[in-house]
This record gives sequence, C-alpha cells and structure tokens, in this order.
Amino acid sequence: MCSTKKKSRGLRNPPEYDPELLCPEECLEEYQCRLADRLARHRKRLEYALKEIRAGNQLEVEIYPLFARMDDVPESARIKRDNSKAQRNLNDKNARKRLVRLVNTNFVNGDLWITLTYDDGHLPADMERAQRDIRNWIRRVNYRRGKQGLPKAKYIYVTEHGTKTGRFHHHVVMDGALSGDEIEGLWRLGRRNEIRHLDADEDGFSGMANYIAKEKDREKYEKRWSSSQGLKEPGVKIVKSKRPHQQSKTYKKIATYVSEMVKDQGSIEDQMRRWYPDYTFTSARIRHNSFNGMIYIQAKMRLQI
Repeated sequence: MCSTKKKSRGLRNPPEYDPELLCPEECLEEYQCRLADRLARHRKRLEYALKEIRAGNQLEVEIYPLFARMDDVPESARIKRDNSKAQRNLNDKNARKRLVRLVNTNFVNGDLWITLTYDDGHLPADMERAQRDIRNWIRRVNYRRGKQGLPKAKYIYVTEHGTKTGRFHHHVVMDGALSGDEIEGLWRLGRRNEIRHLDADEDGFSGMANYIAKEKDREKYEKRWSSSQGLKEPGVKIVKSKRPHQQSKTYKKIATYVSEMVKDQGSIEDQMRRWYPDYTFTSARIRHNSFNGMIYIQAKMRLQI
C-alpha cells in the first residue's frame, strides 16, 4: 500500500524506515508515465515532505513520502528491533551524513586536513590505545593554543585501522589557528604525516569528508568519529507544502511537485532554481520503488558567491 492515513497529526513522528532499502536506484524512463498516472489517480492524497539541510554553503533537498503508521511502510524497508544489521546499516549511513554536514558547516578554506601515522616503535596494540594517543595529542594542541591566547581547537577526527596493513592512523579536520608545522611537531609517534589546507569544490568539503568517513571493518560498538564540543549544527527545515516560487503567495502540497518531477526530470533543476534563487544547482537524483510506486528525490545546490 502506498497511501498514508489522511490524519496529519499521525505524521508528526513518522516511523523509522530505511529509504535505501525501500527504493534501489533504477532507470525511470519506462515507469514515468505509469507512476505519474498512479500518483494523479490515487484516491487518498499522498503526503510528501521536503527537507532542507543547510551546511555551510551547501544545500541538500530531500523529498520523501510520509507514513502515518509502521503498517503502511513496506515490509522490505522496516527497521525491526530484532534486525541489528539493518539498524546498524541505517546508523552508519546517518553517521556519515552527519559527519559530512558538520564538516561543511564548521570549516572553511585554509583550515587543516591532517593525517597522523605511527612509526614501528609506537604502533598501538588496539583501538583503545590509538584513541588515547589522539586525545593526548589534542590536549597538547589545546595547551599550545592556550599559551598563545587562542581558544581550544575546533576539530573532527576519525581513527582507522588499515585492513591490509593493520596499521592505525588518524584523519583530523581542524581549524587553522596553528600552523601545520606546529601541529605536526606535537605528534611524537610517527613522521610520515600529511597536512593539507582545505580547498572547497562545488560540493564544499563533502568529498574529503566522505573519504575519511568511508566504511571500515569496525567492531560492533566501535565509535565512528569524535569531535570537539560546541560545533555548529547544520540547519534543518521540514515542510509539507511550498510556494511555486519565492514571490508566490499560494502554497502547493509537496506531492503535487513530485508528480510534475516524475513526468519531466528536467523540471527538478528548474524548480530548485525557483525555490532557491540564491543557490547554484549541482545535481539531482530521482528514485522509485516499483513495489509501491513511491518516489524519492534528492537535490544538491551550493550558495552563490
């Protein structure tokens, strides 16, 4: 069943499900007319939401269906309490998205991307020891900053255990208040380190952030990444209706726009430009579930400079 209950009150806290399980990416050409017709003819109005995520100069737009009850969610997409693998996969994806958005929100060109390595004489025996090493290094960095009248460092770090080499290393994104030479000099456990200055592309720092957040053979309860306190959160807004363009005084349900986008994928870019004239369109992706005909749309934009 692809319809939802009409009562909007039941959608305030929609059930948790994984849209990646629900709708694998497929070619839409042969389905466009059939799905558009299905959306238009459906007796009960489908309810869709639009989520805006602003992280630095990046804007992500996610359009997705709302389900009032877990019974309305297709069986294949449900996150069950006894399905720890599915829940972990969803947690991992959400954690990676959060890391990428935090990096784009809190860091700017000229800040530092640091890779810290170990020499043979200082290799840690386990993850606990490796994380103790990176925390000790951060304490030294903050002590040096304090001596220079600087606030504590703003950072995000990921500790990795190489699956081929078996060697630990750390990826760190940090504000650039201290020079690269000072930063590296405070790491005393290895010399083959890399320190680069951040340089944003059209996706901000998403490429770098996705790289350091890539999947590893992580233990069940191993922490994915850690950060300093006080980082700014990306701005998130969820709406169920939107004006056709900024100057319009009338609102249309998000489901109405979905129907138009299914008929013509090229209209996604045009609509994004009308909604967000201060942003440059980067990319869009539309997916469907052939089981229930539901549509999922993602778009990315960047703030014009």
